[in-house]
Amino acid sequence: MTNSKRKKPTPPPTPPPPPVTSKPRFWFWMAGILGAIAGVIAIAMLARGTTVRDYVDNTYTRAANLDRGEEIAFTSPQAPTLVAANIVGKWKPVSQYADASGVYLRYNDDMVLVRPQGKGSVIRVDDVERAYRTYHSSVGGNWGWTSGHGESFRGRGPGAGK
Repeated sequence: MTNSKRKKPTPPPTPPPPPVTSKPRFWFWMAGILGAIAGVIAIAMLARGTTVRDYVDNTYTRAANLDRGEEIAFTSPQAPTLVAANIVGKWKPVSQYADASGVYLRYNDDMVLVRPQGKGSVIRVDDVERAYRTYHSSVGGNWGWTSGHGESFRGRGPGAGK
């Protein structure tokens, strides 16, 4: 017998593939769900805006003809109290004050003033510092600042009162 007639040994059988587990599928679904939630939150933030200024701009009608310098104006057919309540319901102000002239809402960086205009309202948005100077006669002492913004600070460090 020659070596060429010999049967070649058969290779060992390949092991079966590992069983499919549900863990990769679980993480795939979790990633999808978390991605969807993040998408909904992002859309809600974009629709609402990231500041009260953005919210007013997205919610009310722009009225550039009523602007005063840097103060931008919007209009609404609703009464000032309803407009102010709507804004406060979405963006809580640091301070608010109302008198016969309108509703003054103070935020960290912005001021929103809602005043009657015809059968509706005019909404004015301005920088809080400039607005404080402009409307000091109405909001001075009512927005929590008893003196000009920061004027009363005198250091109060070591040796204070000398």
